[in-house]
Amino acid sequence: MQTSRLISIVVPAFNEERNVEPLYVALQSCVRSPFEVIFVDDGSRDETAAAVRRLRACGAPVRLVRFARNFGHQAALFAGLEAAHGAAVITLDCDLQHPPELLPRMIDAWQSGSKIVQMVRLETRDAGLLKSASSDLFYKFLNVLAETPIVRGAADYQLLDREVVEAVLKFRDRHPFLRGLVSWLGFPSTKIEYVAPERRSGTSGYTLRKMLQLAVDAITGLSSKPLRMSFYVGLVTAVFCVIYAGTAVVALLAGRTVEGWTSVIVMVLFLGAVQLVSVGILGEYVARVYEQTRGIPRWVAVERDDFLPLSSGQIIPGAQPSRVSDQTYVG
Repeated sequence: MQTSRLISIVVPAFNEERNVEPLYVALQSCVRSPFEVIFVDDGSRDETAAAVRRLRACGAPVRLVRFARNFGHQAALFAGLEAAHGAAVITLDCDLQHPPELLPRMIDAWQSGSKIVQMVRLETRDAGLLKSASSDLFYKFLNVLAETPIVRGAADYQLLDREVVEAVLKFRDRHPFLRGLVSWLGFPSTKIEYVAPERRSGTSGYTLRKMLQLAVDAITGLSSKPLRMSFYVGLVTAVFCVIYAGTAVVALLAGRTVEGWTSVIVMVLFLGAVQLVSVGILGEYVARVYEQTRGIPRWVAVERDDFLPLSSGQIIPGAQPSRVSDQTYVG
């Protein structure tokens, strides 16, 4: 099995104990190419890591990266990309809502020359009205602000050629947004549409707070347009304020004072809102700069293992890991 033919499959997992084995069985039945599966345990509170170790003990070509705590889905994806050996890397979720049966089509498209195979979700069968509407709004809003467009419905279900993976890993963002960075790179891509089935087991780890945080990270990480927009809004507001002030002076000189306090209150509230929003936008960017300059890692792993490599560059599937350690790894 040459690494030039190996497919690496990166699977972030947070409390996915009951989905680990079914996902591996599905992958095994669908993927005909040589492959390895890298499960990234994102600080699970259940036995997700133990489920992966059981597969490994049975000789399955699986590897485990276990975080010290929950660092987030995007951090787990990057940890998996860094650990991957394959000539192509496929990222997908552990809940089986990214259908494994589509992997052969993805691999065929890659072998035909596509550097990126982006899966585009048409709908999610168990998604509620609120989640669907918020997802649509997210992509519309993001494409207005982002410097490069992101396909509506694109998810972190994609195949990346080794060249793309190496380019992505050069980004050192503290809060990365993988699908946005992949789009920004501009490599040739193929899009495949799919319908996401219902989640097999468990509940989604993406709470409303995490989804909002992802949206903020995506917008501030991909574009500086919000800063410029806050400047333009401030400029327009300043123009209206000058006009209003001029009107007030003319009324004063003419002996016509403005009765009541409604207009004053409206202007004060409006100006205060504009200032607070602008300061908030500026604060988000300053926070990103602050976190980048601190140089703290995106994730901390307390366990990581690799397959045993031979001098010829081959990899033995099912071999005992060359390194299974409690040493701390950071990235």
